[in-house]
Amino acid sequence: MANKSLLIAGGVCVLLAVVSFGIAWVQSAEGIEDIASVKVSDYTEGPATSFTYTLVDEDNLGSSGWYVMIDGDYVDADDNGYVDDCEGVSFTVTNQAGTDVTESSSTFSCLYTDEYIDPDSFDGQIVFGYVCDTYDGESGNECSVGEDYTITSETQLYIFDSDSYNIKIGDDVADILGGLGLGVAGACCCGLGGILLLVGLLTGGKPTPMVGYMPPQGMQQMGQMPPQGMQQTGQMPPQGMQQTGQMPQQTYQVGEDIDSSTVADNPVSVWD
Repeated sequence: MANKSLLIAGGVCVLLAVVSFGIAWVQSAEGIEDIASVKVSDYTEGPATSFTYTLVDEDNLGSSGWYVMIDGDYVDADDNGYVDDCEGVSFTVTNQAGTDVTESSSTFSCLYTDEYIDPDSFDGQIVFGYVCDTYDGESGNECSVGEDYTITSETQLYIFDSDSYNIKIGDDVADILGGLGLGVAGACCCGLGGILLLVGLLTGGKPTPMVGYMPPQGMQQMGQMPPQGMQQTGQMPPQGMQQTGQMPQQTYQVGEDIDSSTVADNPVSVWD
């Protein structure tokens, strides 16, 4: 007989595993689909000579700010250490009070190097400045959350909203990892359910054994032939043997202890 408790527990675990697999599949698939659909161009504005943004820190971890870009390529033909297309190009940052905060809120980077932080290296645009990058504190940018900042230039610019883009990517990655974690949990639950089902099938409730009784030595067990010389219950005792609980019988013989010499030859009536 199978162990019903283990079978029920195993079935519940397997059922939960199946449900978790379904949720994990949907969640991971949505995350992958969302990441694939995210485009840098959706978070890029321009070309224009003036842009105004409000600094928002949605995750309270700091903002990666805005990338300032222009049309061009990362080329240093004159070997002076600067990217040719951004030489002579500048921009200005002002706060909502109209104060010039370019130096404290932005970083100009036109140095030629082998590595660039560029959201899309094949879009024909180059990054040459960063505004309100407060994420790690290393940039030195000082900006206030909730304040408006205006970026202007005499050159046509493109502005990439790096913080909004990174938050979107982070959310999609979290969905994928959450789905994978749920899938792992489902696999563990499925394995546990399988073990419980197997053990439940192989083990079950056994009938309770009857408690045996060993009679004391010298006592007859029911159904057992008594040893030779012992009387069975309900059996007549052999001749000459006394039954248990029976009064002893005495044998009397008439005329015993009477002296024959004293007996009269002729009977005498007691009425005489």
